[in-house]
Amino acid sequence: MRTTRIMCCKGRQGVSTVLGTLIFIGILFTSVIPMYLVMNQADTIYEQRKLEMERFDDERSREEMDVYVFPTEGESSDNLTVKVYNRCELAVKIVRIWINDDFVSTDDVVQSMTELELGSYNVTPQEGSEYDIIVTTERGNIFESGSGPLAYQDGHWIVENRMINVLISAPGVVFKIYVTINGTDIDGSPAQVWKIGGSAFKSFTVESNGDYNVKVKRGANIIHDENVTMNWPEGPPVIWVYS
Repeated sequence: MRTTRIMCCKGRQGVSTVLGTLIFIGILFTSVIPMYLVMNQADTIYEQRKLEMERFDDERSREEMDVYVFPTEGESSDNLTVKVYNRCELAVKIVRIWINDDFVSTDDVVQSMTELELGSYNVTPQEGSEYDIIVTTERGNIFESGSGPLAYQDGHWIVENRMINVLISAPGVVFKIYVTINGTDIDGSPAQVWKIGGSAFKSFTVESNGDYNVKVKRGANIIHDENVTMNWPEGPPVIWVYS
C-alpha cells in the first residue's frame, strides 16, 4: 500500500515537471522569442537608416554648383534670372531660391555637368539696394551667387565681378591659358595651371563687355580654342569654358 502511494507521488511529480517544462516553453515562444525577433528587426532597421544617412551625407558633400544672376530684360529690368551650373556627378534638385530674406520654392532638377536657367523672379528694385541670391538644394546645401551681390544704382543693375572661368579636364599635367580681347592679353593672362587629379580650374576677371578668345595649350600644342562673348547685363556675368 505504501509502495503504491510512493509511486503515485512520483508520478504526480513527473507530471508536474512536464507541465512546468511545457509552461516554460510556452512563455519562451510567446514572449522571449518574439521580443528577440522585434529587437533583431529594430537593429536591422537601425543599420539601414544608418547606411542611408551615411550615403545622404556623402552625396551632400559631393554636391558642387555655381550660381550666377543677371537681369532678365536688360540693365533696368525688374526681374532676375538665376543660372546654375551643376559641376558634380549627381543630379541636384533645387528647392528654394532666396533673394535677400524672401524665397521662392521650386522643384527644378539640374542634371550632372549641365546648366539651367531659373526664373525670372520679380524683385521691384529699390535705388541703392543690394540683393544677395542664394540657392538651396534638397540635400541641404547652400550656394551663393559666384559673382557677388547685385546692386541697383542710378536706375540700373551693377555686378561686383565679371569673370571667365576655364575648367580643364583634358589629359596632361601642365597647361597655359591665354585670354585675349582684340588680340591683347587681359590681366592674369597667360596663366600656367597645374592639373593634379581629375581637373584644373582658373578664373579670369574681365573689365568690359566684348568678344574674348580663350586658348588652352599643353606644351606647344593648342588643345582648346574658343571665342566667347561677355554681354552683361543681357547675359550672365560669368562665362564658363570647358577644355
